[in-house]
Amino acid sequence: MIEAAGITLREAIEAILVIFIMVAYLEKTGEAHKKRYVYAGAALAVVLSLLLAAVLSALGIDPENELVEGVLFIVAGVLVASLVVWMWRHAKHIKQEVEARVAAAAGGAALALIAFVMVLREGVETVIFLQSLLLAGASAAENFMGAALGIALALSFGFVFLRGTARINLPRFFKVTSAILAVLVVKLIASGFHEFFEVGILPSNETLLSIVGVFARDSTGALIILGMLLALVGMVVYDIVTARMPEPSGLSPAELRRRRYEFLREKYSKTALGVVLLLLSGVLMAPAVTASDVQVPEPVPIEASGDVLRIPVPQQDGVYVYTFGGMRILLAVRDGKPHLALDRCYICPPKGYGYDGEFLVCLNCGAPISIDTVGTPGGCNPVVVEHSYEGSTAVVSIEKLAEAWEQ
Repeated sequence: MIEAAGITLREAIEAILVIFIMVAYLEKTGEAHKKRYVYAGAALAVVLSLLLAAVLSALGIDPENELVEGVLFIVAGVLVASLVVWMWRHAKHIKQEVEARVAAAAGGAALALIAFVMVLREGVETVIFLQSLLLAGASAAENFMGAALGIALALSFGFVFLRGTARINLPRFFKVTSAILAVLVVKLIASGFHEFFEVGILPSNETLLSIVGVFARDSTGALIILGMLLALVGMVVYDIVTARMPEPSGLSPAELRRRRYEFLREKYSKTALGVVLLLLSGVLMAPAVTASDVQVPEPVPIEASGDVLRIPVPQQDGVYVYTFGGMRILLAVRDGKPHLALDRCYICPPKGYGYDGEFLVCLNCGAPISIDTVGTPGGCNPVVVEHSYEGSTAVVSIEKLAEAWEQ
């Protein structure tokens, strides 16, 4: 249940923040009547995600599909980029637009489409991860309760975000949120490219993948979200510091008391809101950004035995790395069964893998790799090398090892 809640919260919060930025912007520009398009697009995506979850659960299918994920990442990136461009264009005359409450913002269909794709992408990813938990032995009831808790937390977080932007200066709100959304666009596009690299649709090289890998990591997405939340805290603090108590000149005593009361109420409200946002940022995001239980195995040098390498298979489950002549061999043992390959993946630079206790983790892009797929070629999986077993010893030809390492 806790795992399901964490997965759902992590996947939902990015889309929810984008949606609530759209809603806050519409409210500030006098376009509140268009919020229904945003909510309708998001609701449709939720319904489709739930239908997908029901179908996959009933069929017992593993829904991992790099091509689908890649397309969703790219489409989401393009749509969020269009949202940023829209905000930039309206920022040129933002004061006049707010005062005149113009109705020339983005069309309802466009708003609905952005919300739909953002929520659908996160919904599909959530379904994939939750289905993986089912295949790993979690019950459907645990998944449902955990997912419901994660969604409730994410929605609560989004409403706090919306409440925090209610009285923030619009030009400042625009500048900060559009800049962070622009970074999010880069992250989405990079993640889409990485999925396409995995299935071989796009050509790649080590330099390109080193750059893409940084943006494709989950930790990068967490940093973007954390930056968004801290930026909101900064805007709240700035408004508190720069606000001035109403002066008595030209005001009756009763009117002065009323304005000062409203000033202090807003100040204390913003102070409390800033503190709550800061605490929520720390509680919800710090573990995703700073904590990591990924262990990188210490390489163990091995010597040749003629023209082969003989590696005793450890009795204890875990991930082990061996080196010979600058080449690394990865040996993962699960349930007493060995899985051997090279400690490098097919598409990323040869940085190798870590281990989080359940999955191998690519040290370049952070992609989780099931140990059971070791020995399957392609994508971020470990490079396959020809080997055999003699009892409890793995035997690898040095010639075959060199050929596989250089490919």
